[in-house]
Amino acid sequence: MISTQAAAIPVPLEAPAVDTATAAGSLTLRGVTVHLPRAGSEFQILHDVSFDVPAGQIVALAGESGSGKSTAMLGIMRLLPWGARISGQIRLGSEDIVGMSTAQLRQFRAGYARVVLQDPWSSLHPMHSIGRQLIESARSSDPSLSRAEAASLACQTMVSVGIGEPEQRMKSYPHQLSGGQLQRVVIAMALVAKPSLLLCDEPTTALDVTTQAQILELLRKLNRDTGLTVVIATHDLDVITDIADRLVVMYAGSVVEEGPTRQVLAQPRHPYTWALLNAAPKHNTGVRLSTIEGRPPALDALPPGCAFAPRCAFVSEVCTRAVPALATLPLGHVHRSKCIKVQAAFNQVSAPVPL
Repeated sequence: MISTQAAAIPVPLEAPAVDTATAAGSLTLRGVTVHLPRAGSEFQILHDVSFDVPAGQIVALAGESGSGKSTAMLGIMRLLPWGARISGQIRLGSEDIVGMSTAQLRQFRAGYARVVLQDPWSSLHPMHSIGRQLIESARSSDPSLSRAEAASLACQTMVSVGIGEPEQRMKSYPHQLSGGQLQRVVIAMALVAKPSLLLCDEPTTALDVTTQAQILELLRKLNRDTGLTVVIATHDLDVITDIADRLVVMYAGSVVEEGPTRQVLAQPRHPYTWALLNAAPKHNTGVRLSTIEGRPPALDALPPGCAFAPRCAFVSEVCTRAVPALATLPLGHVHRSKCIKVQAAFNQVSAPVPL
């Protein structure tokens, strides 16, 4: 059952260049919506998405497949499918990403924000050596680098991500490396640009458990040592328990809960978050895993009211009529929930609504 009692949880000619001073810092999304074209019309796949990623922190986006995590990532990078329409505000520091021209976006992606995808093979050319690809990545960010300087930077970066014998690995081809090594190479390809922001879309899904832990520890170390701002998307809450400062839970293209990771995981304030946690593996306990009944709705046919209502264990009639707002809860931290019943519970402390 979701606790409704507040508790303290410890713990157009040539485009102007992107300003190097203002492109660093926090990432801010406000009212971001995304529409995709369909047979002469369009349908909405992101709904008024708003959250903050403070500079130097790690923020996780969590939810099932189809929740909108990857679309939010691609929206931040302006890498959405052809014909997609994005509105709202996305800012890195004071730079407006939504309003960038093609030339500005090219510069932004080369030097200020980089992305690490789930499958490292999708980021690497199988016919080019690792060294060639790292050098190209470094020089795309800083064209003034000579090939020798870029090669030296590539070797240093490979060492920083835990790849031994970098000179030898520079000569290798992708098929000669393991999945974990390839993911480290992709992270190195991002870091040679010295970005302000690193976006990681399910970066450990294709890896075994041991390698997953190593990659996550690497991201945490990079964040701690360099102040790199990181956004990591995952469907597995266990992945981000010890790495993320804040957690943003998404469902059906919307943010349904957001707050400090430890607080959200200790006392979830939305039934979907509670259901995700209840369905997570319970190691060495012998307890049978719970499941979330049903499946996420089609994004072009959302139910009336709360999108999670058809699957919610705590649903009532009001949930099917009104679309809840994402409201801030009085918990002593910035913690928000998109649940009518949770909000009612905090508005009636003397007689909380049971969930």
